[in-house]
Amino acid sequence: MTTNGNPKKTPKEERKKEKPPRKLSTKIRAALVKLKPAPRTWKAAAMGAAALAVALTAFIGSLLGTGLGSMVDILIFALIGVIAITLIGAVVIGIAALVRALPLLFTGALVAAIVVFSVLLTVLLPMCGLLDEIAPLAGVAIVLVEALLVATIVVVVGKGFKRASTVKKAITIGMMVLAVCLNIAVIGWLTYSGTDSHLVKEDFDAPSGVPSLRAPNPSERGIYEVRTLFYGSGTDIRRPEYGESVDLKTDTVDASPFLEGWKGFRAKARKWYWKFEPKNFPLNGRVWYPAGDGPFPLVLVVHGGHKMEEFSDPGYAYLGELLASRGFITVSVDENFLNVSWAGALMKENSARGWILLQHLKVWRSWNEVEGNPFYRKVDMNNIALIGHSRGGEAVAIAGAFNRLSHYPDDATILFDFNFSIKSIIAIAPVDGQFKPASKPVSLKNINYLVLQGAHDSDVSIFLGIRQYQRVKFTDEQYWFKSALYIYQANHGQFNTIWGRTDLYGPANWLLNLKPLLKGEEQRQIGKVYMSAFLEATLHRRQEYIPLFRDHRVIAEWLPKTIYISQFEDSRQRVVSDYEEDVDVTTTTVAGGVQQGENLAVWREQELNFREDDSAQNNNAVYLGWNTEDKAEQSENKMASYSITLPDTLAQEWQLNPDTLLICTFADANEAPPTPGEENEKEEPEKSKKAKEEKKPLDLTIELITKDGSTAHLSLSQFSLIPPALTAQFTKWNYLERKKYKNPTEPVLQTYELPLSAFVEANSQFQPTDLKTIRFIFNRTPKGVIILDEVGFRMGK
Repeated sequence: MTTNGNPKKTPKEERKKEKPPRKLSTKIRAALVKLKPAPRTWKAAAMGAAALAVALTAFIGSLLGTGLGSMVDILIFALIGVIAITLIGAVVIGIAALVRALPLLFTGALVAAIVVFSVLLTVLLPMCGLLDEIAPLAGVAIVLVEALLVATIVVVVGKGFKRASTVKKAITIGMMVLAVCLNIAVIGWLTYSGTDSHLVKEDFDAPSGVPSLRAPNPSERGIYEVRTLFYGSGTDIRRPEYGESVDLKTDTVDASPFLEGWKGFRAKARKWYWKFEPKNFPLNGRVWYPAGDGPFPLVLVVHGGHKMEEFSDPGYAYLGELLASRGFITVSVDENFLNVSWAGALMKENSARGWILLQHLKVWRSWNEVEGNPFYRKVDMNNIALIGHSRGGEAVAIAGAFNRLSHYPDDATILFDFNFSIKSIIAIAPVDGQFKPASKPVSLKNINYLVLQGAHDSDVSIFLGIRQYQRVKFTDEQYWFKSALYIYQANHGQFNTIWGRTDLYGPANWLLNLKPLLKGEEQRQIGKVYMSAFLEATLHRRQEYIPLFRDHRVIAEWLPKTIYISQFEDSRQRVVSDYEEDVDVTTTTVAGGVQQGENLAVWREQELNFREDDSAQNNNAVYLGWNTEDKAEQSENKMASYSITLPDTLAQEWQLNPDTLLICTFADANEAPPTPGEENEKEEPEKSKKAKEEKKPLDLTIELITKDGSTAHLSLSQFSLIPPALTAQFTKWNYLERKKYKNPTEPVLQTYELPLSAFVEANSQFQPTDLKTIRFIFNRTPKGVIILDEVGFRMGK
């Protein structure tokens, strides 16, 4: 049948025409509805999951064995499981209900923004040296506040806001003001420099009147005109001074045996950036040298692990200019290609850092022997020093150790043949233990060593360099010395002008407490004084500078005003007790001596820890505490003391005389000694804040007793007091401070030198050759706990 020429459609065809075609999503949704479990199925699944969790909790409880019996344990932990599941489930249901009530677009954008922001912070904060656990919370808080700010602004400027009710207007404006205030508060806090309220502000260097050093200021420019040049591969694409503008070309070296971490994406990214890889590493250096015939001592300076794209080697120009003017050829070595980058950090690369330094010395040795080279016979290869900062501080120690080896300890198929005359090593805030040859700490023998550490270093926040200091030993007949300087208010980066005032990368550097820090010029002045004087003393043999390493007060006018703690030891020093020999607290390190305590509240020998309690200094000492605040405890027969009795013939064998110095190192242990009759408890950082703020330096009496009973005694304060433990606050947020840096203090020992001639002046009957007992009497400060170490004598004047 047709109508107007068209065939007539059946009713079935008409219904099919009226019904639109179903979309694919609709079909999928319909299929899922058919597969959707019934409500009772969901309930059963929930009950099963909850029952499993409760059963597992009960089972774990049965294994703990509380002593109440297995059934009681099971019931208790089953109840704990029920409570936990109920509380957690209620929270999840609440969140789900809230999300369901929100617009879908808003929920998606908000969650996406929070995830992105949190992931970025999680990636950045570990790279910057802070905790990643705050990243999710920070992400949620920041995104919510900014979402609130933008939403309220849009509402206020919208057309309908004028017609809104007064209550709605007030709420909207109030929320906008709140969001603005939160933004201002956060920005203000992040830009706030911090606080110095924690600083120990007293000067504990009594007595005054210490004579000044009779020598020229080593931080002042010398007599030589300074010239500069650059050497390197000549192919560097990032720095023209090592590329097309290079003055002297050098061959590349194959460092691949010393780099385990050069692989994967980080290796490809580095090769893309530098256009070279470990098998053809360049030997690049910027040189400051004195105009003159020489020969001049050679000093290599190497940076540490800063961002590789922010080149570190120009940051020691202040040192290069100074040292060259004073007669040292100074080279800032480029090892930026080993540093951290956006693509990640290399691992276990410090052996390569040290090995590359020795390759540079090979270049200098060849130049010194090649006629026509600008350095022909101008380099004193018998007087070489290495200076390293941060990872470079460990690298110079590694180079010093490799220099005297015939084989690479981790792969003996690699032969070494260096044997340079490296006389001195300076480490600036070094790391330690990132490379252990043959799984052993790097040790050094018969070399001069200086280590500098800032007390407010928020990167290398513990005095790791003191471990290497302890491992420097003197075994031959030449004169050597080592010195350690701990500088209050100094940080990590300001020893390098490129690194600057913040020790961490952004955004973590916004959280640092910068207010206590010395100015960059002040911190570098300290570095110039000590490093220049050290090189003058060890390479130019200007021994008149050695006293400043023993006592910083002799150069007070050359240094910024802050607190300095120093240690010093030379090859003339002989140890009576260093507390390393055994677990018997009554025996001395030297055989035959006896140690005895009387009326002490604290007496124990232990390994010293850094501010992080699980990080050891690898050095043992004795802790001695007393508490005589009770008047009844102050009688002569109850006075606290600690005695070291020498072997019978030691004074004669060591030829002790008035020119001999009694040496010992002290530190405030930052403990509260127990009241007599009470147990000893270490004072927690959070407790007794007021008492710590009022804590005073410690003093004691040192008494020397001869075989015939003659005594001579002096107060320690006649030489110097024991300062309170120096507190540091690295960040502006107390939570981060506790989580990352643990404790505000760490034990740092100070060397004290007491001339036996001073005891002779106190009692003319006292004869050093008859010395029998050294007695420390705690009668000058009512209470305290000290750390004592390195008791011995230094021979000669």
